[in-house]
Amino acid sequence: MGAVHGVSFKYVGLAGVAAAAARWMTPSDMDRLLFADDADLSGLYNIQLLFVLYLYNVSFINLVIAILFNLQLGMGILGKDPVSGSIPIWSYVLFFGFHGPTYFYTKIQRERDRRSGVAPADEVEPGWWVGGRYSHELGKRWAGTIDLTCEFPETSTQEKYLLVECWDGVPPSPEQLEEAAQFSIAAHERGDVLVHCAHGRGRSTTTLCACLVRAGRYPTWEDAFAAIKQKRRVVKLNRSMRRALTEWQAKYSTKVK
Repeated sequence: MGAVHGVSFKYVGLAGVAAAAARWMTPSDMDRLLFADDADLSGLYNIQLLFVLYLYNVSFINLVIAILFNLQLGMGILGKDPVSGSIPIWSYVLFFGFHGPTYFYTKIQRERDRRSGVAPADEVEPGWWVGGRYSHELGKRWAGTIDLTCEFPETSTQEKYLLVECWDGVPPSPEQLEEAAQFSIAAHERGDVLVHCAHGRGRSTTTLCACLVRAGRYPTWEDAFAAIKQKRRVVKLNRSMRRALTEWQAKYSTKVK
């Protein structure tokens, strides 16, 4: 569960740091008196107050997300459209304390991957791809896309789209894995299939394991994971992801080709 705890600590840590910074930056009563009679200083005072409010928003929103994450609930709270994969403007306004840090964290991680030679997405088997939210950089049109993120809008181009909303580090349920696997087989008959999450490491890998087993490429999810690992070295599965795949395999094993 280390990876899951790491994601949870990321949200809790950000909430704590933002709250501490907000308290430190909150103007005192003396500051208010000093700035009251100076128009220029009064403007700076108002800007400071707005930034303090922003920091408190970051703290509150990320604390709420951390709670929902640990309960594995509320994936739809950000309002992502299951048909288009778009995220509405109201979500960015209401949850800007979450969207902003998440965007920059993922952008920084992508730049680190780029420098270390990690592609936006990798082809594991002919027509079967696994990657992150920047997979659109490949410039491909996918026959089908399975999107495991609830925190980012879909940016790839595809004929068919399936949204399976999961918090970062949290796997789909066995039922969702089966739905994604069935979707992928139908889409693969028309062309290449992309399975992606934010970074192309955990959620997407979990789902592609089920897809490849369902397609008859590998007998078990463990074999599928080993094959994915050979093609994309950064992939990893936490304990909850392995458990979800084991439960999926036990429940649907008689249906696997």
